[in-house]
Amino acid sequence: MLFDELIIAIMKAVNRERTVSSPFHLIKGKKSGQTIQDIGYYGLYPYFAVMPQLDKQAYDQAVAGLFARGLLRQNDAVIDLTDLAITSQTPETPLNGWKYRGNEALFLNRLSLIVQTFSHISQKVNIFDPVINSEDIQSWVKTYLRKHNFRDPSVPSEFKNQLLSSLEETMVPEKHKMILMQRLSGLGYSGLTWEQIAAGYGNTPLDVQLNLIETLHAWMQVIEQNRYPLLSALMEGVIQQSSLTESAQRTEKLFARGFSLEQIAELRQLKTSTIEDHFVELAMNDPYFNYSSFMSEEAFQAIVGLSRDQQTKRLRDIKEKLPEVTYFQIRLALAIK
Repeated sequence: MLFDELIIAIMKAVNRERTVSSPFHLIKGKKSGQTIQDIGYYGLYPYFAVMPQLDKQAYDQAVAGLFARGLLRQNDAVIDLTDLAITSQTPETPLNGWKYRGNEALFLNRLSLIVQTFSHISQKVNIFDPVINSEDIQSWVKTYLRKHNFRDPSVPSEFKNQLLSSLEETMVPEKHKMILMQRLSGLGYSGLTWEQIAAGYGNTPLDVQLNLIETLHAWMQVIEQNRYPLLSALMEGVIQQSSLTESAQRTEKLFARGFSLEQIAELRQLKTSTIEDHFVELAMNDPYFNYSSFMSEEAFQAIVGLSRDQQTKRLRDIKEKLPEVTYFQIRLALAIK
């Protein structure tokens, strides 16, 4: 998948219901109520937080390219795709952003430093400048290396075998795997920059970054099967254990203890709107969420029915037809739906 294709895939799901900047926030993994609820409303789980370091200027340049290619119409209010974009094929992708939420970078940083270390140690070179400067990563890798007796010549060899075997199983194009290899450093070889790799393939730096993330997500799925123990250890803390954000989990615990929305906001010293975001997130992820504390059955059915009949999830459109309900109730009902 190319970066333009990623943007179009998201825009097709929210066409004429969200602004042009909404895919940017989703790709970066913004934990706002709007972004979190859109993931559930529109089934955008694969794309969440796949590029946490995405630069707004780079995103805007990509969007400008979509306008130039006739895929977007000018519309100051919402995304307005042309028929050319709507009928375009969305490529299959192994992206699983909701599961990893940017933590593939943690896996890759550990891998990069381990590969660099094995490359030097196996050639009797004990002093080198680490490619990863993070003290936390360095400390983790030192513990990992000691645990696996890294000075035993068989360990680097086995690590390499497991790396190549697991990558062989990973169902992504060979080009994607090569991008991963080109980013790694070893004795006498420095990993290439995004610009260098992109130039070699005739793509943009954002394209090759996305290709690498696809590779990592697909690869980690293979590693999770625990058939490659030297690599499985690198997954520590990488997988998102809860479908909820940490803040929403704290709200959930207080609600389970009987505190109301207003009381939770006061206890946590947060805005009421922030706690409302948490309840929308809870409703989106809990199939047994009880909404009776927040709206009547009649209000719930009216919102869901109108959304279905009008084929819209745009809050303003629903509010205009049902002025008696609140925006929070609309968001909650749609999340439950």
